[in-house]
Order: sequence, then structure tokens, then C-alpha cells
Amino acid sequence: MSRRNIVTRRWVRFELPVMVCVDIDDHIEHEQVTAVVLGVEHEAITLARDTEGNYLIYDADANRVSYDDPAARTALSLATDRSAWPARDTWEEGPDALDDPWLYDEGDTEEEDDDPADDLEPLDDDSTQTGKADTRPQPP
Repeated sequence: MSRRNIVTRRWVRFELPVMVCVDIDDHIEHEQVTAVVLGVEHEAITLARDTEGNYLIYDADANRVSYDDPAARTALSLATDRSAWPARDTWEEGPDALDDPWLYDEGDTEEEDDDPADDLEPLDDDSTQTGKADTRPQPP
């Protein structure tokens, strides 16, 4: 029998400044976006809050979670510790995790202990009692 550890996942939302540079030439009526800069400096990334000043914390399905939730408080504490963040070159880029949280799942939020006995299939009682080999097709 396998043992499962339930893992609670919380997303803590931060705000990251994005600056878009647009060049406008009045003489030939031409506009062009020339640069997009993400403000990834430590000081530029701040905790996101709603209009009432509450932190934006979400569960694994992108449903808002109250700061009163113990897992939310733990997640907020760890998320604000920048030394706990992975290296910048490992950050993912893509759609907003709030809109598509499933894109960033690393699998189930339940972890299984890796027990080799769980991978064993039960023996067919007929083939073991008669001594005959199992002639059923085997998966590749």
C-alpha cells in the first residue's frame, strides 16, 4: 500500500513593472514599439494587493485564499524571502499563472512515496498454480 503526503499549494501574486518604449515619428506618421523591459530588480518586484490592501494569494486552482488561512500565511512568508526564490534563469515565462494555473503544474499536488512494491502487478492465480507461462500480450 502506498502512502501519500498531501501537499498544499498556494500562489502569491507579485507585481512586476513592464515598460514599453514607443518611438513616434511625427514627420512620416510612423509609430513603432522599440523595446520591452521587465523590471526584475529586487526592489522593483512588489507584493500585489487588492484595492483594500489585502495580499493576493490563490490556491492551486487560482481561487482567492484569505490571509487568515495558515497555509496562505506560510506561503506569503516564504514567497517574500527572496533568498528562497530559484535562480532567475530558471523562472518560467508564459501566460499568467492566475489565468492558466494548470500550465505550471509539476504534476499532482499529492506526492507519492516511491515504493517499488507498488509497481508490481498481482500474479494470475491460474498461471502460478498450473505452472503454465502467461501467454497474454504484455505491454511494451
